[in-house]
Amino acid sequence: MTRKFLVKVEKMRLLQGLEDGMEVRGEDRGEKVLAVQMRWKGAPRAGMVPFRRASRRRKDSSGERVAKPGAPVEWDDEFENLCCFSTVSGDDHVQNFGPWHVSFSLSYGESKEKMVVIGKASLNIAEMASNMESRVEKEVPIRLQVAGVARESTLLVFLSFAEIRDSQDSTGLVQNPIEVNGSANNGLLENEEERKNEQNHDEASVGQTDSDGNSETNSGNESRLSSSFGNRLDLVKKAPFFSWKRRRLSFKSEKIKTSEDENRNDIASTSAQNENVTKPTRTAYQSSTTSNWETRDLTSRDGSTKLRANVFFASFDQRSDKAAGGSACTALVAIIAHWLQSNQNMMPSRPEFDKLIIDGSSEWQKLCNNNAYVNDFPNKHFDLETILHADLRPIHVSREESYIGFFGPEKFESLKGAMSFDELWNEVETKADEHEPRIYIVSWNDHFFVLKADVNAYYIIDTLGERLFEGCEQAYILRFDESTSIHAKIKTQKVSAEEMAGQDTANSKEESEEIICSDRGCCKEYIKRFLAAIPLQELEQEEKKETVPYYSLHQRLQIEFNFTRSSSSSSSSPISSSATTSTSYLITDDECLDQL
Repeated sequence: MTRKFLVKVEKMRLLQGLEDGMEVRGEDRGEKVLAVQMRWKGAPRAGMVPFRRASRRRKDSSGERVAKPGAPVEWDDEFENLCCFSTVSGDDHVQNFGPWHVSFSLSYGESKEKMVVIGKASLNIAEMASNMESRVEKEVPIRLQVAGVARESTLLVFLSFAEIRDSQDSTGLVQNPIEVNGSANNGLLENEEERKNEQNHDEASVGQTDSDGNSETNSGNESRLSSSFGNRLDLVKKAPFFSWKRRRLSFKSEKIKTSEDENRNDIASTSAQNENVTKPTRTAYQSSTTSNWETRDLTSRDGSTKLRANVFFASFDQRSDKAAGGSACTALVAIIAHWLQSNQNMMPSRPEFDKLIIDGSSEWQKLCNNNAYVNDFPNKHFDLETILHADLRPIHVSREESYIGFFGPEKFESLKGAMSFDELWNEVETKADEHEPRIYIVSWNDHFFVLKADVNAYYIIDTLGERLFEGCEQAYILRFDESTSIHAKIKTQKVSAEEMAGQDTANSKEESEEIICSDRGCCKEYIKRFLAAIPLQELEQEEKKETVPYYSLHQRLQIEFNFTRSSSSSSSSPISSSATTSTSYLITDDECLDQL
């Protein structure tokens, strides 16, 4: 049996600071700072990954505080996690919780880039949770060592615990899943107005996922956990869906060519698009009113790769006023997958594509008005299993033909043995040669899109325009067929005539392009080079410094291909019971992921 608690570290204080003479060797005696990194290690669990969805990335590092000799240092950063404690019987048949550890690493240095770990400590929070204390101050011994000088210190940690229970109404639905231990007037968060960590408008926007996963409320007047936790991620319809991810996910749209059957009236608008190649505007798209495919050149965010492919645009995307589907991507992929299953060997026209976006957003809005769903997903970004059980359309996911993989698992110690994306794609490609098109709902980095695979082409259907490139406000379909190609930019050494004559002249480099892929196989390279390349590179750099937490790898490198089928009736189970060997890394309740 397990019990769930929302655990928060509200504040930390290093009671005994550094002494004079404790400086990192080789550094100037300038101003130094201290920071704390926290990890929710949990109970031991062997290499398991939630199948249903990628969880949000949690905050794990505090801000930096100036280290003054002998003076205490305080951090008011908040860290929170949903923890699942396993119950065990004690000597007097009293139920206690099994071990659940959190760790603290204290870093010291001039700046974030030059900081070194000078002390580590661990704390078992299970005992405090089992004592049913809503608020706890705990002294944690920590040994600090800087440049060979050591001293004993104490890290004072302020924690709060709130048990999450399922209270069911007459219909059997969960209506109020969060209850504070003891009386409702315990005032667990009655001092909410004193919190200092207010977030700006972008960080509070729903539909986007915070880079640190720490969803804090902007209001200082919410005094109960049930209200403050439920309102932290209120919907902001027009907020940039992926504004925090633009550094990783935005691409450039370069020169544009219309198809040969494009109306002559579009020539002027195409010229206008060519003049604004790095950040196209919505006006540039709307000038093309035909339903034709366009040939576009797209450059990856890191500038190393160029894709030439056919693109089909809807009139708007899910965030538009017309659709009002800010976080509706999961509902939208279910609606689109069902349409594709019902219309074999066809792709939607522009009016049909527009209608699918409106219908999917409307279904999502209905779920948002149901407290049973919103209580489980305050940010209204429902997971795939929830959408399938809501029975928006008669489709189900076949686990026997679904796959989970990781980008570059061989590069990370904690991912060794997991299925790679290349292996996953081999499975998809083998099945794609069958007679009927195969429809997958793809989940990656907290977003969903649809992949249609058939003998002649692959199609990526995405209702969020900004996934294609920054500034795009139209849903789109990318087609990968015999006309598609991917070019990689390569630099070659240019040797001058003077060098050939033996003179010492500086070499220069010329940049050229080389075709690395063509045909429908470009779809695989597009996913790797345009979507996953930068997150993978960043995590590789982190791994060189220290082992990257498994949770971060799972959040940013895991990709799921959920194979869909039409259900014979709406009462059919939305998810098949068995699974392929590729799903050996799954757990059934990702809310209770005791990661790292």
